[in-house]
Amino acid sequence: KDGVGTDGDSSSITKGQADSAIQSGTEKPLSKNQLKKRRRYEKAMEVKKRRKEQEKEAKRAKAIADGRDLDEERRLQAEREKSGEGHKRREELWLKRMKTADTSFKICIDCSFESEMQRKEIGSLAQQIRYCYSANKRSKNPVYFSVSSLSGETHKQLSNVAGFPDQWVGRAFDCSEKSLLEMHTDKSKLVYLTADSENILDHLDDSKTYIIGGIVDRNRLKGITIAKAKELGLETAKLPIGSYLEMFSTKVLTCNHMFEILLKYRENDNDWKKAMLDVLPSRKDIKEKDSDVKTTGSTEVIPTKVES
Repeated sequence: KDGVGTDGDSSSITKGQADSAIQSGTEKPLSKNQLKKRRRYEKAMEVKKRRKEQEKEAKRAKAIADGRDLDEERRLQAEREKSGEGHKRREELWLKRMKTADTSFKICIDCSFESEMQRKEIGSLAQQIRYCYSANKRSKNPVYFSVSSLSGETHKQLSNVAGFPDQWVGRAFDCSEKSLLEMHTDKSKLVYLTADSENILDHLDDSKTYIIGGIVDRNRLKGITIAKAKELGLETAKLPIGSYLEMFSTKVLTCNHMFEILLKYRENDNDWKKAMLDVLPSRKDIKEKDSDVKTTGSTEVIPTKVES
């Protein structure tokens, strides 16, 4: 979800911007709308801080109840970091998990739609790419993850993230301003995922790279991803969500939801339903369909758009 203070219009303001305006004394007084947004932002930050403190305390209490010596653990962690042992251990674990990546499917996000999006939507897309990277890094079975046509404002926002792109590259990540077909030249191995496709994705082919359209458009640009796929002459497919679930709220998914469903499908032994239930947020009001009933169409979702 987009946070307060990230709007692209002139009425948006963050707490820092508001404070700067007040201190300088040279800016125009804040409007009622800006003041309301500032108060909402401050309240949201207070709630977030309080929630983090509660979660931290709950984890600490559980650790103590389990008989763990937290002070000793912190001491050992500091020693490992100082000696480099911690880094070495993380690298060994990562390489162990990456063993299956060479024989697994790959995922690419196509960022060629930036010119069609507003600044706020571009910010949402950059955040979703970060979520995808994090999900892949945590996954039991990470895959090779690439982003094509990454330039302009999307690249600028990601460049503000610590470690991007140099440290990301060490975690099965690749990005380029090159187009999709310049990065992935073999069309026969590409499948563009779009809800407008007539082809239902029954299983994931380990020889394929699955393309997620990097677009956040608030339902303004319907059909743009399948149009792009046809223009490039690529195979298309859609997730079989309508075959397993009924969704009574918004039926649109973010790029990272789409990405995580593909990861979870493999983690859950090729079980689409479990993958979807693991990823989709409870607020989407989901109902499982009977196991012997499979339908498609009306409940299929648009995989590359942000929630309303």
